[in-house]
Amino acid sequence: MDQRELKYLRSIEDHASRTGWVAPLSHEDKDYLAYLRIVCKRYNISLSKATRMEFDFVTRVAESEFYLQQANA
Repeated sequence: MDQRELKYLRSIEDHASRTGWVAPLSHEDKDYLAYLRIVCKRYNISLSKATRMEFDFVTRVAESEFYLQQANA
């Protein structure tokens, strides 16, 4: 990668960070995604191959259980 391309990529990243295009995941987001994977394994559902009904089911179960655990902690 030459210097001009590198400079262009840095300018895009700077603009994105200022305008909120890219936001790093928070600790809670990372914990939720890890929990979502656990729920998917529990019900043997692969999100990339899931039907809309399976996807909705898994996300609802994960959300309710994850936030319930957070409230009880």
